[in-house]
Amino acid sequence: MSEGNLGGPRRYARVVASLAVALVLVGCGGLGLLPYESDIKNTSFQNYQAVTAAYNQITPGLTRASDLNQIGFDASRTPNVEILSYLGVIERFMPRDSIHFDTLAPAVQNCIEARDRCMAYVFRLSSLHQEREGNVLLDLLGFHRITYNHGWSAEVVLLVLDGRVAYKVISGRPNIQDYRDRVQPLGPLQDIGGAAVRTAQRFW
Repeated sequence: MSEGNLGGPRRYARVVASLAVALVLVGCGGLGLLPYESDIKNTSFQNYQAVTAAYNQITPGLTRASDLNQIGFDASRTPNVEILSYLGVIERFMPRDSIHFDTLAPAVQNCIEARDRCMAYVFRLSSLHQEREGNVLLDLLGFHRITYNHGWSAEVVLLVLDGRVAYKVISGRPNIQDYRDRVQPLGPLQDIGGAAVRTAQRFW
C-alpha cells in the first residue's frame, strides 16, 4: 500500500484520537482547563470570621493606634488602606450634608471637632474568586457557560483620636455566592449576530 493511500486512514485516526482525548477531558471535569480568576485584597485574614474576631479585639477609648498592627489592622503594611483626615471623616459620615452633625455618634462628633488630632483608617478587605464550571467544549465554544463567584468582603472603619481608637464600625458580605448560567444556542455565531446588530444600529 502506498504512502498516499495511508494518508486518509491516518488522518481519520488522528481525528478519532483527538475526539477521544476531548471526551476524556470533559469526563474528568476538564482537568482545570476552564478559566478562573482570584482577586485578594489583604491576605492577612483567611475569612470574614477572622476579620470580625480581630475587630472584636478593638475597644474604643482603650486600644492604641500602635496596637492595631498586632491585632491585624496594620495601616503601614496592609494593602488598600485609605487614611482620612478630619475633612475626610466629615465627608464620609456627613455626605453632602444629608446627615446632621448632632445626629452622629458622640465619638464621631468629638473626632471631627478635634480637627487635626482626628484621623480615620478605612480597611477594605476581600477574597473573591471566579470560576467556570460545566462542559469544557460547550464553554470554550460559547454554547453554555456557567460562572461561579464566591468569597467574602469586609470594610472596617477606625476613627483615631489622640493616638487611641475612638470609634469603630464594620460592614461587609460574609459569604458571597453568585451563579451565572448563560446559554447561547448558536454558540460563537450568537456573538457575531449581536455585533452585526449593534453595528447596523449605528447607521439607523
